[in-house]
Amino acid sequence: MRGRDLLSIADLSPAELALVLDTAQSLKDSGRSSALAGKTLALLFEKPSLRTRVSFHVAMRQLGGDCIYLSPAEVGLGTREPVEDVARVLSRYVDCIAARTFAHETVEALARWADVPVINALSDGEHPCQALADLLTVREKKGRLEGISVAFIGDGNNTARSLCLGAAMSGMEFRFAAPEGYDLPASVVARAEALAAASGGSVTCLRDPRQAACGQAWDGRRKARRAARRFRGIR
Repeated sequence: MRGRDLLSIADLSPAELALVLDTAQSLKDSGRSSALAGKTLALLFEKPSLRTRVSFHVAMRQLGGDCIYLSPAEVGLGTREPVEDVARVLSRYVDCIAARTFAHETVEALARWADVPVINALSDGEHPCQALADLLTVREKKGRLEGISVAFIGDGNNTARSLCLGAAMSGMEFRFAAPEGYDLPASVVARAEALAAASGGSVTCLRDPRQAACGQAWDGRRKARRAARRFRGIR
């Protein structure tokens, strides 16, 4: 995996995803490390952030590396400085770029022009690092991912897309509920379904948040209540 970009969580194979989570757990358990001694990460942010910025910065320090934060005003990504020029220049100074952008196409362009790995720290397309953190938390609390059910209630945003793909890849049951007009993109659902078919997981898109949270148990109770109402109506 050395030198690879991470633009989508689906850039990882199931085995690589498990390796990333295993490595993260090991580093978390062992505390500070010198694994990234002498390495510098550039945080290239079009969008401001609290948790994402602090997470990357603290992680680099705990792993022995350094971090440089580049604000929107300092760079002017795609306006004052063309994306390809930013990628080329940073490649000469730093060992990795973590980019938080408005458009997913910007992260893709950075990866295309940079000579160092590019990490998607959030775009309108995906938020793979958030999904990785969520999966690690589930595994810590439940002891495994395979066979675990997770419900996502909201809109089909970047976090939902990455979590859907990661859960499907991990053999989880992913249930998504959103109002009409706020669905996951059909392309993401199709890809997740293919991943789930290979892993033994499943992906279900719903309208009712209660059904997403309770799964078949809620659906069974609802059918039972409908049958009872019909029976009372006959009587």
